[in-house]
Amino acid sequence: MKEQEKQTLVINVNLTRGLVTLLTLALLTTAFLGYLAWGQREVVASSPQAPAAGSTGLRQYYLTTISYDGSAADVACASGYHMASLWEILDPSNLEYNAILGWTVGDSGQGPIAGYFGWVRTGWSSDNPSTAGQGNCNSWSSNSGSNYGTQVGLSNNWTAAEDIHVWNATTISCDFTRPVWCVED
Repeated sequence: MKEQEKQTLVINVNLTRGLVTLLTLALLTTAFLGYLAWGQREVVASSPQAPAAGSTGLRQYYLTTISYDGSAADVACASGYHMASLWEILDPSNLEYNAILGWTVGDSGQGPIAGYFGWVRTGWSSDNPSTAGQGNCNSWSSNSGSNYGTQVGLSNNWTAAEDIHVWNATTISCDFTRPVWCVED
């Protein structure tokens, strides 16, 4: 061979918009199916697991079995719990009563007791008036008989008009001892 011959092959491809769209969809479909077939995670209908036996998975609350004056109410709860604001326990149907830590009576079963009051946080500034929802024994630092704190109890009169949701609310002077409503951290 005297001299190497160079050959050039020219391919003329005329692609239409429809053909490009079809090829793109085919490529994406292939990639998606490949991901499903060889992906690292299994495909399942639902991944949350049921809570452990004996637990409902709901946040727990309870009323202490020991009474405290207004200056000690905010440290009354067991480890893992804190003094509840009414707004944290307002709807007991979304909570689980801890009958092991909490006060129970003959007909309370595994639920809270009705008609018994306990100290509760108000969400109000440090104050001591005799107005339910505002009195908080000066942010639970006072045990003075001239200061007031808010206490709530589940209604045992299901026809009373003064209920706050299912709760009755009132104030009592901070030198009185009351149980405390506690809620899980």
